[in-house]
Amino acid sequence: MENRNKKVGILTFSFSSNPGSVLQAYALQETVSEIQGVPASIINYQKTGADRPICGQNVFFGPISKWTPKKCLKWTARMAAYFFRMRKYRRFFEKYYNSDPENKPCPKAELVGLSDKYGAFIVGSDQVWNFDSINVDSSYFLDFVQGGSKKISYAASFGQKSVPETQKEEIARLVNDFDAISVREKEGVDIVKELTGKSAEWVLDPSLIFDEEKWNKMAVAPKEKDYVFLYLRESSASLERFAKALADRYGLKVVKAFTHWKCNSKGKKQAALGPLEWLGYMKNARYVVTNSFHGICFSIAYQREFFVDVLKGARAFTSPRILGMLEQFDLNSRCVDEIDVSDIAPIDYQKVKAVKDIRKEQSLQYLKDALKET
Repeated sequence: MENRNKKVGILTFSFSSNPGSVLQAYALQETVSEIQGVPASIINYQKTGADRPICGQNVFFGPISKWTPKKCLKWTARMAAYFFRMRKYRRFFEKYYNSDPENKPCPKAELVGLSDKYGAFIVGSDQVWNFDSINVDSSYFLDFVQGGSKKISYAASFGQKSVPETQKEEIARLVNDFDAISVREKEGVDIVKELTGKSAEWVLDPSLIFDEEKWNKMAVAPKEKDYVFLYLRESSASLERFAKALADRYGLKVVKAFTHWKCNSKGKKQAALGPLEWLGYMKNARYVVTNSFHGICFSIAYQREFFVDVLKGARAFTSPRILGMLEQFDLNSRCVDEIDVSDIAPIDYQKVKAVKDIRKEQSLQYLKDALKET
């Protein structure tokens, strides 16, 4: 098959309505395409529980006795909102993704047939190896690959500091079959070593190896000016208070985005943000306040002054990835509990860029080495 050895298929959380997931997938696609000299493809695999849509499955696929009016209204509204906001994301997929197949998802049973099309498969970035996530199954360990195609991970994340005992044997078996392994968090290096005895490379998220000028050209500028961009993946009263105090101190307004939505001044959902609109808000913010991993990544990419709080409660187990991101760039002081808004020291982005440039070179070299003879 022509160019089969050069062709690369990428499997990650790419067809979601999470701006960080979508943009990192595109960044990896473009980076690999440049290395290989032929377009890489993003595999249109969207895992759902038992082939059911995740949104609403607890209501409409459960016993009829549990179909209470309140639940039905709630989930119907959520599904309607989901399809509305996904329109913006589908436009992004159609314009920017080299997706395979192009117009419909690839079911699990058809993944094995892709081995005839690609000389290598890459899984990553994002929490593709977090078995505690409902979106993860063994396909994200490339267990379907046959026929000698290479199996490579790039910035794969376990999403937590350690793997539960009940999962260790299976994950060890799956990871051990890779030709090249890299992970997004430093803890992932230790996990791979413990489970397989193999050495994994610690690399940057794809969003940080992508050319910043290309992000600039893609970003849609917002109407608002002079604002604090409050981007929350989980609700946080402490971050909301900090963002308001910061805005009051410097005479700015607060633009709040919660998960997929831009909110009005009272915090109510107002409009769905597409990935390029979200990118524009990040690029043009005076300050960014966030508890999102990719909120940090794009703040660094755009050299924004940013402030962070780690996730708490049931999501506290994910905090190492945020803290690790800060640590590698010596930005631990950006946690809001250590900051007085009346006395903010600016980030030394000359120092941050020096670290980023070194890490970017190492990360790109890993990809080039992993794809050799492919």
